[in-house]
Amino acid sequence: PAWRQRLGAASSVRARAEAEGMPCCCIGSKPAEPLASDDEDPLRIFYEQPGGEQPIARSVKDGWLCLSPTAEGLWSKAMQRLAGHANGRRIFCRLTADALSLYEEPPGSKSGKGRRPFEVIFISSISALLGREPGSECIQIINARGVLYEFRSLSSVPGEIKAWSTAIADRLARFRQAQRQSHRITKSALQVFAEVKKTRGVRCRKLRRRIVRLMPCCEPLVGLEQSRWSLLSRLSFGKEPRPFKGPREGQQNSLVDAGKLAEVTDPELQEAQGAHWSEQAVRFLTYCPHLPQEVEKDFQLALRMGCPDGLKRLVWPLAAGEAVMAPRVVKEGAKHFVASSTHRDPVAFYNGVCRRAFGDVRPDRLDDPVPTFCQGIKGMDEAPPLRHVVRHLGIMSPEGEEALRRLLWCVQLTCTNVEFCPFLPNLMATLLPFFSEAETMLIITNILRQAEKVEDPDAPPRIIWSRVQINKQAKLFVLEAKKKQLTAEAISRLEELGLDSHAVAVELLQDGLCHCLPFRAFCRVVGSFLCEGSEVMLRYGLALFQLRSADLVACGTAEEARKLLASLGEGCCTTTSIDALTKAAFSFRVRIMTRVDEAWGSDYVSPKTARAAPHVFCRPRLFPPRGHCPDAVWEVVWAWVPTWCRVLDPHLIYTPSSQGTSLRTCLEVCKKHQDSPMIFFTYTREGDIIGGFSPVVWVRTSGYLKLTNLRRSPEDAFVFRRLKSDGKTQVWTWSGLNELLMNASELHGLTFGGDGSAVYIHKDMVNATTRACASFSSPTLVAPPGTDPDKDVDFEMLSFEIFALH
Repeated sequence: PAWRQRLGAASSVRARAEAEGMPCCCIGSKPAEPLASDDEDPLRIFYEQPGGEQPIARSVKDGWLCLSPTAEGLWSKAMQRLAGHANGRRIFCRLTADALSLYEEPPGSKSGKGRRPFEVIFISSISALLGREPGSECIQIINARGVLYEFRSLSSVPGEIKAWSTAIADRLARFRQAQRQSHRITKSALQVFAEVKKTRGVRCRKLRRRIVRLMPCCEPLVGLEQSRWSLLSRLSFGKEPRPFKGPREGQQNSLVDAGKLAEVTDPELQEAQGAHWSEQAVRFLTYCPHLPQEVEKDFQLALRMGCPDGLKRLVWPLAAGEAVMAPRVVKEGAKHFVASSTHRDPVAFYNGVCRRAFGDVRPDRLDDPVPTFCQGIKGMDEAPPLRHVVRHLGIMSPEGEEALRRLLWCVQLTCTNVEFCPFLPNLMATLLPFFSEAETMLIITNILRQAEKVEDPDAPPRIIWSRVQINKQAKLFVLEAKKKQLTAEAISRLEELGLDSHAVAVELLQDGLCHCLPFRAFCRVVGSFLCEGSEVMLRYGLALFQLRSADLVACGTAEEARKLLASLGEGCCTTTSIDALTKAAFSFRVRIMTRVDEAWGSDYVSPKTARAAPHVFCRPRLFPPRGHCPDAVWEVVWAWVPTWCRVLDPHLIYTPSSQGTSLRTCLEVCKKHQDSPMIFFTYTREGDIIGGFSPVVWVRTSGYLKLTNLRRSPEDAFVFRRLKSDGKTQVWTWSGLNELLMNASELHGLTFGGDGSAVYIHKDMVNATTRACASFSSPTLVAPPGTDPDKDVDFEMLSFEIFALH
């Protein structure tokens, strides 16, 4: 009676959970009855009732299956032994809401062998479930003790295995959802029960044991068996590793479209990858700010098998060099762990990076072109749209795409070593679905810093970020491909069709194989790359050639071969295919890349000629007040600013709306910055923007400024415009036809350019004029379409801004 009274709260909790569609336990019309009864056997709900009646626990699905012999040792070794095992034991399986019961005969049979199950697999104790992959011939269940059960179909009915795996997976999903979201009955709640005087002692321990064993929200108390296995064995510290039982799905992220991510996610793959991790290993890694050197090799082997989305925020940053989540710390005298207070905060770090890149004003919107690090070689465009470079951009939300553009600009403006790296935007796009924008920047920064510190000259590069490196990696790819028979035949066939094998290798490897691999297969490549470096892409490229060598040899034309190369990894999205690709990738023995010569292997990767104008990706750092100039205009104008000026920051020093429309005030303000270069903008009421750059700020003159008095050459000066009608920013540089740069006086106003002023600001600071100018060989800057470009145009200024660079 005392137990029944104390279980009232638990019963109401369970009823509320069932009403919300998350049943914790369905064991009859009176859920608390089996727990509260005096029967010491908690499995009696699965026994046959008197008179041959069915057990209390209602059946969801039942039928005959074949149970393969249980292999000894850890589940991973058992999975390898059971692969392809055709023999087994004929058993009757009965799936209920809480467990999978195994009987020798069905309950109610005349032989009496179905009176009670010989084994019960509680759904709450299942760590991994495999068998939902199309065409699977068996179901594999790994429980919390590391025991593997393999079931095969005895009937010839198609889809029997799929039906069973789907039914079990549905129940398992409910339990995992309850474990994540409801937390109705937790260890703290059980502690409250234990504090009640009437439930102390033996009765309390019995109640705790029964609740913990049956409820999905609690860990089952089960024993473990002795075994060893790589990282899991090393991190179990002498105890038997337990399979990782945590969630396979990652946290909700606003940077990714959840629906599109679900379309490219295979639950079977998530389960298989989660089955390679143990509870002890995961718990150990939560205490690590960096990966200990003693476990690096074992960690690499484990990561090659992949990790589920639920572990990526823990495992991937450690593979890259530093945890993004604050590691756990156990303080002296404390009973529980606390988060480390010395851990580097990703948000604070990213705010500092953004300030270095953009100043105090972050851009609201960043349009194409953005830095994709594709420039400099003949085979690629200088500034392709982001969507043409990042294949899996479609799974990201608009917010995520904007975050990716911001990250690319941050790397461009804060890291000067990245020269050619189309893989970098694809790497960022793969990290953002699982990490925040700040965490992604921290991971990328760790990789780039490791690439700068080359400790071993014979080690492969941490990341391929230059034309020389991609050229050498492609050469090494061709050399290694010709060493094995299958890949050598494929390379020979491509050369027979007239394709350049080196150019093919560069196109394949330059983006890390992203263009030819499905998203989940590319995630496997990225996971290994974070830990092992750029050699991973070389290995997976060779593996793709090896697995598709027959198709490449069968190509009849060069066009057919190009189409196949563009989709070389098509269909590699299941557990079996990705594991086969990984196995093939790490079966190659690759030579050292530093021994490959640096001569250009093909015209595709060679540098562009001097005639080709490079696209300069640069932006100024802006500080409030930032003025009204759009970011798109700043990007174009700043690229024309001389290099010695780009280290300076533009600061708005004068605008009529804040300092008034007095020309004297304007010149007095400029006098305080007389040693600074300047950029000025003039805004028309029609929406046009015109302006110019000068190596010296406006200064009072009597006539035109003498160029001999300037500290810097006027050759850097230019004028620009952006008409609302076409939206393009055009620039005209100093022509050298005269020596008339500027004229400024309170009587005549501000004049920029001579022999026809490019921009003339009247002394009232309200009206302005533009003409065809010989100093810059520029036309009338605001000439409407269809009018004479040499005709003078007067207009009323909407605003006027002067920025001093210092």
